[in-house]
Amino acid sequence: MYGLHGKQIENAGMIAKVLSEEWRGLVAGREGFLVNKGQEGTVRWGEMIYTTNMLLSAPSGCHGYVPYRQDHMDCFETSFTGIADTAFYRYLGHLNNVAYVRFAESSRVHFFHGIPPPRSSPEHIRQWRDTCTPKGLGLILKSITIDYKYPLAFPNHFTIYHRLTEHVSESASPTRLLLSSLLLSTAAQRPSARIQEEIVIFDYRTQKSARLPEHMQNMLRVRWEEQEQTMRMWGNRVKQVEEMVERLEKDSWDRHGAVEDMGKSC
Repeated sequence: MYGLHGKQIENAGMIAKVLSEEWRGLVAGREGFLVNKGQEGTVRWGEMIYTTNMLLSAPSGCHGYVPYRQDHMDCFETSFTGIADTAFYRYLGHLNNVAYVRFAESSRVHFFHGIPPPRSSPEHIRQWRDTCTPKGLGLILKSITIDYKYPLAFPNHFTIYHRLTEHVSESASPTRLLLSSLLLSTAAQRPSARIQEEIVIFDYRTQKSARLPEHMQNMLRVRWEEQEQTMRMWGNRVKQVEEMVERLEKDSWDRHGAVEDMGKSC
């Protein structure tokens, strides 16, 4: 590595290691998205396509389900690195933009299913899961806006995160929720799309708009605090990495009298 020597090379390697291993937190965690690896699940791309076709033809139920289950989850990770038939992607060259809406829906369902803490009562967990069914209180998508940032081309895999973008006020029971979603490309290690969603609460039994019960509001407030803590933690980590890079620069090329090491001729 020209221009760096001894300890500098070791420090540069440490920086590269951090960026390669912690990039999701540095990109998404600093915005408040929960990026704990233990809260992710994996779905093979072919299974997702099959499940999408099956669920869209179903008369009722939670259209956001994917063919695996995990009790506490804030994002799901989808891979299409192992597709047997890639002719569709060779034809298009990238993931069709319409698919982002479908995957955002699945991520949104997982987000709501992961709201109750692990030690919540079975009744509270059931109520949150029923929000994706026409059994009682439902969380209905009112509007969705997608900003496409970077195309997803085969082979690749991506991760989708969801978070609250509006605090649940203690002075009024909410009749809507505002969410943000971030879709990250693993190959590019950058956002592929940013999604904004407005969710309304609807009571299927009375066929009218409704308000969330107090215990559900409290769980959303807890989630908000978790997001704030995550934002602070990863914000500090970003500053640490920036300081590491700055020290390396000051110790190598960005110093008085620095001369680039061009190596030796053979």
